[in-house]
Amino acid sequence: MMNHASTRRPQRRALETRARLIEAAIGEFAEKGFEGASTGEIASRAGVAQSAVPYHFGTKDLLWKAAGEGLFGLLRERLGARLAGLDGVDVLTTARLLLTEFVRFAAAHPELHRFMLQEGTGPSERLEWLVAKHVVPMASVLEGVFQGIESLGGPSPGPMTHVFYVLIGAVSTPYALAPQVRLATGEDPFSEDYIEAHTEMMLRLFIPSLPDSDG
Repeated sequence: MMNHASTRRPQRRALETRARLIEAAIGEFAEKGFEGASTGEIASRAGVAQSAVPYHFGTKDLLWKAAGEGLFGLLRERLGARLAGLDGVDVLTTARLLLTEFVRFAAAHPELHRFMLQEGTGPSERLEWLVAKHVVPMASVLEGVFQGIESLGGPSPGPMTHVFYVLIGAVSTPYALAPQVRLATGEDPFSEDYIEAHTEMMLRLFIPSLPDSDG
């Protein structure tokens, strides 16, 4: 008779190894970019043999894609969980809560913005995939949020092609450049006080009050 427990153990170990490699790859690609990242260093960071990389992913390109999917999967999961609890909530409150969640995600995962900056500075097939698979859908969601606010009488923030990058940069830069922020300001951008203050600023800048919302 087949021992299902003994069958599941190798499967679980394989999944755990794959997850560790993706986590290590996210850090390595975010710090060094695709060209500078080493599969050997990724394996070392994950605490596994280098042969595990081709075994689980085949190529460095596919490992990079898995890292990108992992990062954006975390973002979708976090925002999706927040959105799931907002059924029936008004547009303005929903927008504020989603932006708050995005700021907190940026603070928890500064590697997302670093990953995007590393890949976004030059043309590549990887960048084309990243834009088509993740950037364009994100921009579309953001546009829908602001259109909803405008439909209630809120002001237009401007062309979405500009607003998208202004918002992403404003939210994420303090965390992606945390060492610089510490040196320049003496503040820790990962402290709760800083995150709360930064969230409030982002809300004031990007989610304005509606004409009758203060009454």
